[in-house]
Amino acid sequence: MHIYGSAQEPVSIEPRLTTRSPHSRQIGIAAFALLAFTLLPSPTRAQEEGGPERIDSPYRWREKGLRLGLWTAYHAGNRGNLDFGQGPAFATGAKFRARISSPLSFELGLTYGFADKWVVDPREEAGPVVTDTVSAGWLRADLGVQVALTGARTWHGFHPYALLGGGWVFGLNEGASEVFGEPELAVFRYEINTAPQVFLGIGTEVFASEKIGIGFEIRDYFIRQAAPEGYFLPEILNRLDESGSPAPRRSAWLMNFEFGISLWYYF
Repeated sequence: MHIYGSAQEPVSIEPRLTTRSPHSRQIGIAAFALLAFTLLPSPTRAQEEGGPERIDSPYRWREKGLRLGLWTAYHAGNRGNLDFGQGPAFATGAKFRARISSPLSFELGLTYGFADKWVVDPREEAGPVVTDTVSAGWLRADLGVQVALTGARTWHGFHPYALLGGGWVFGLNEGASEVFGEPELAVFRYEINTAPQVFLGIGTEVFASEKIGIGFEIRDYFIRQAAPEGYFLPEILNRLDESGSPAPRRSAWLMNFEFGISLWYYF
């Protein structure tokens, strides 16, 4: 483009192209990257601020499923309606559990208790009378399942569960009283012998380490009690009725609560 001056000489005016140096372009890119980093949330910052990528679960998975346990408990023995059964006892034993699915574990257990037993004479006119006390040791075998309420996981560090099973109770070293020492009086002796049992229970376990657990349980054992044959003689039944005493039961399933603590080793 030309513009004529006073001397009619053309003056050439060309447009100038403004170009940016490579150095200024790099500064701009760096400034944009800094701005983007400042405005956009990073995964680390999201976790620190409780963002959606934070994993905060009360459950923790338990890898090991086989364990051996030592058990001690207070067994609140039920003597029955005529008081001739074995009484309360402190018991101890061992257990084995194996996980067979996420919520289920199979249990085997042996527990020994040393109680006492009242010798009750039902021949008295005033009704049955306690005339002596003898020993009544017993060994219990348990077969059952543990149902973990949270599966193979703990909840806030606790592992709650329910229990169901059964087995047998065997009389060991049962004492004999001289009150019924005569052979013809043996029909009045009560002995545990072998009695079936079923149980229900609840418990929870906490873990001191990956291999050590501590369990707290409440169980209710229903143990069958059979009255001695002598209680069903006609003259004995008449005396019991006249004295207002409860009638004997040939077979009764008695509730026996048990409160225990176990120490488990996982392997």
